[in-house]
Amino acid sequence: MSTSVVLLPTAATCSIPLVSLAILKWVRPKPIPGIPHYPITSFWGDIPKIKEDTEKYGTVVENGSIFRRALEGGQPIFQILIGPFSKLVLLAEAQELDDFMTRATKSRAIDQSDSLVAALSGTLPNAMISFKTGETWKKHRRVAAPLMGSKYLRQMTPAIAQNAQLLAELWKVKMEKAKANGASCFSCEDDFKYATLDAAMSATTGKSVSAVEHAISQIARSDPVVDKHGGATFHLQSLPICDAASYLFGSIGDTVSLPPTLTYLYQQYLRWTPTFNKHYKTAVDVVNQSVNEHRQRIREARALGETIEADCLIGMIVQNEGQPGQESFAEAELRDEALGYIFAGQETTAMALQWGMKFLTEAPDVQRTLHEELLATIGDEAEGRPLTFDKMMSPEKMPYLEAVVAEILRFALVAPGGSTRQTTEPVDFLGHTIPAGTHILYFGGIASFNASIENEERLCSLDSKRTETSRKNGLGGRELWKTPTSKFEPDRWIKSDPATGKRTFNPRAGFSFPFGIGLRACAGKQLALLELKIYIATLNLVFFLDHVPEELSSHRASIKLSRPLNAASSLKDIRGPTFKRSPVTALAGGLRLLNNTNLSIDFYVDDLIRWLIDSNSIDKDLVLALKPPSNSAGRGAVSMKNIIGVGSHFGQPLDEVAEEKTISLSCQLISVIATLWS
Repeated sequence: MSTSVVLLPTAATCSIPLVSLAILKWVRPKPIPGIPHYPITSFWGDIPKIKEDTEKYGTVVENGSIFRRALEGGQPIFQILIGPFSKLVLLAEAQELDDFMTRATKSRAIDQSDSLVAALSGTLPNAMISFKTGETWKKHRRVAAPLMGSKYLRQMTPAIAQNAQLLAELWKVKMEKAKANGASCFSCEDDFKYATLDAAMSATTGKSVSAVEHAISQIARSDPVVDKHGGATFHLQSLPICDAASYLFGSIGDTVSLPPTLTYLYQQYLRWTPTFNKHYKTAVDVVNQSVNEHRQRIREARALGETIEADCLIGMIVQNEGQPGQESFAEAELRDEALGYIFAGQETTAMALQWGMKFLTEAPDVQRTLHEELLATIGDEAEGRPLTFDKMMSPEKMPYLEAVVAEILRFALVAPGGSTRQTTEPVDFLGHTIPAGTHILYFGGIASFNASIENEERLCSLDSKRTETSRKNGLGGRELWKTPTSKFEPDRWIKSDPATGKRTFNPRAGFSFPFGIGLRACAGKQLALLELKIYIATLNLVFFLDHVPEELSSHRASIKLSRPLNAASSLKDIRGPTFKRSPVTALAGGLRLLNNTNLSIDFYVDDLIRWLIDSNSIDKDLVLALKPPSNSAGRGAVSMKNIIGVGSHFGQPLDEVAEEKTISLSCQLISVIATLWS
């Protein structure tokens, strides 16, 4: 006789599924109520989409990627779910952003984000950008602020202008060497890096590191390697400070998108690595040497009863040390503030210039108008007479130069995602409550693009949700853009008097936030504007830039901390700047060759200084063809026999490539045809 045993479920076994469901519900991403978000399909929230788009686009903020899709159709607010516990709120409505960021930074309702503070903890822990908006931050702002005043900018102008002339000299030496070795084009991938590093070092330490002169001297003593297409590559020994600046800036960007705790731990780990320590020591030694030299000069001058006028950040800070009523920095603060100015001054200015050259190639009328204004105002000062501060900073005399620079900054979106901030208390944005402790990312570029007359009806529909101050201030003296914002058009910044025909620059013609918004906006704005004006004016006085075949021109770029673009430029008598061709290397920040057919590439800002353009199997990338201008009053082309420099153009013969062209410089991401002004 068999006996059967029936096991009845106990309370414990019954509770297992319930506990599991409770845990799953607890860890499931919980969006902020009322703020739009993507459908929640997993425990990881939007992380899988972020990973997918990073692999596909090299970024999460480029057109078509997850952040851009979130803001399509003028969506002013959206949230990205970073796993089960973290949220990132995206903001992109110009009028409300202007009011919100100005008001909230003043009231400390938003502040520097923990993520960015953690990302800077390894390299710049004592710089102004690394502090929350408290007394320490205020002190740094007060001490460094005079550097952006007209007094110091005027003193720094000759060094910046000299850098533009040295860049021309570098290309002349390259041209002569390339021709002597039977080459028709040459590499210039490092040239903007050298020029902007020298400018940043001059502004920070009072003297450049002579990066451009270093390149000139090496090229003069060596011969290039010339490939079968006539391309000359100059293998130069890089300056340690150049490598250090690139590596250290990149190390900040490598982790900025991670959660703050992981970011901090990674940055502290980096500080123990030999590579980080080598580059960090190189940069710090340069700064410390400058500090010691300035202190020695000041001691000697005071001993003689003399005074010294500082002409750089370190000199300005050091001369106030120990003086009654003057604030000063601790050693670590001075070191990190100087390093921050060097990193920011080199990278962002170089990228804005590169995009500017790209846009000007596609806007011949803009170049002609600017050229006429420069000639009428300052004359032809391209040879031997550097541009001056008073001439460069005169919007009344040169409104179109101001407009061109403003439009480049509006259109380039060098920092398309603005900057991360963090709420310190609950805040409202267009009727949505954002809880305290939430990371926000404001898209000033997208917001300004959307602030156009074609979107007026949709923008007006938001008025009922705006704050009282936003409704009261309205557009803040601006207008909605009438010219399509997808078009590069400096005239949008120009106001003409109907009676007199006088043209003036209107800085509040419409919305544009290239330097951020509110109390934590970019402290180096005035220096960046001065550099951009000098470089663009110098180039325009010499060159006319024209179109190249569409196959060689693209606006693709990838974004990490900033939005880089491969670029190059040419000055008078240059014979062949083009891009270095090397095997593609997998770098830490990520450089990827996406399409071997059209040579589109994506890369991160930490690879800006190291980009590698070519792969071993590709030989159809760059072209450079040069004809001198005719001696006639116009800019007519001359016969084929006068062509001096030619590179490979997708395998086409020389006569098919260069016919009716003057200078053609191109690469996968930017192409330039330049004609010397006659």
